Amino acid sequence: MQANIITVIPVYNGARFLLRTLESVAAQTRRPDRLIVLDNCSTDATESIVRGFQGFPCEWIRNPTNLGLFGNMNRALEFAPQTRHLHLLCADDLIAPRFFETLVPPLESGDGFGLAFCLDERIDENGEHLSLSGRVTGAVEAVRREDYLRQKGEIANQALGGTIFKTNFQPAPCQFRRDMPILADVVFYAEWGRHCQKIVKVHEALTQYRWHGTNTSCELMPGLQPLVLDEWKTMELIAALQGGMSFGRRCKLRGLFGVRSGIKARRIRQLGNWKYSREIVAVGRRISGLPLWFAAQGVVHAREFIVYGLLRRRRQPQNVFG
Repeated sequence: MQANIITVIPVYNGARFLLRTLESVAAQTRRPDRLIVLDNCSTDATESIVRGFQGFPCEWIRNPTNLGLFGNMNRALEFAPQTRHLHLLCADDLIAPRFFETLVPPLESGDGFGLAFCLDERIDENGEHLSLSGRVTGAVEAVRREDYLRQKGEIANQALGGTIFKTNFQPAPCQFRRDMPILADVVFYAEWGRHCQKIVKVHEALTQYRWHGTNTSCELMPGLQPLVLDEWKTMELIAALQGGMSFGRRCKLRGLFGVRSGIKARRIRQLGNWKYSREIVAVGRRISGLPLWFAAQGVVHAREFIVYGLLRRRRQPQNVFG
């Protein structure tokens, strides 16, 4: 029988947080038709947690080999033809009880592919609040495809668990890249969005994105290519989907790259790795160019003073992105 909503949780050694993630799906006011846990050869208690969960019928599928993070995400996309709406949820994230009730209805009209996403609340390993990804207004905004691609080209925030992909029982039009271990999801959003007839943003924090020391992004942090150079590669790839960059657009993206690289260099310096911080600065200067780099660092210092000084926002110490 075809499903209206399928939630797939790709997981590898997710025992620490998986139970709370499953409970958040079970607590939905509008439940998915199927909940599938796609186990990437875990060696911890992941299987026993899924098999012992009583709050919602769970399907546990174990891959024959470990496919890697985005390989397992691509395996999850194989369920697209079996459902009208596909939801991929990371095993350490949570969704609010009204998640499906709020995000699915705006996509139900129309044929073809679609996408709906919401704001997210960043929490730490103990479930404590860190920040919000935007201003909560409750508005449901229709986003033009061109604007959505522009936002993704600027690496605008979007949580995977906070996204519903409307498939209309069709195979996924794209896959996650295997050569970008941190930013493949951003490129994937843009490639999917390019095929969408409808894109909706809900200005409510209906998902919680968990920052902790074993996040994939934290584990992959050492390495200029995945952490820094892939950001510029992402900007160029998405610009190519839009037909290229104008001079003004290239300057804006170089300046933004300088800001993002400056934040990472600062965070890594705060963690005590001065050598790696200097390497990031060198790459940032080379790609941004000196004038835009120095202007970007002014933005970084002002942001630091306002957000973490005047506003006293907490941050997860391992989070080098913000």
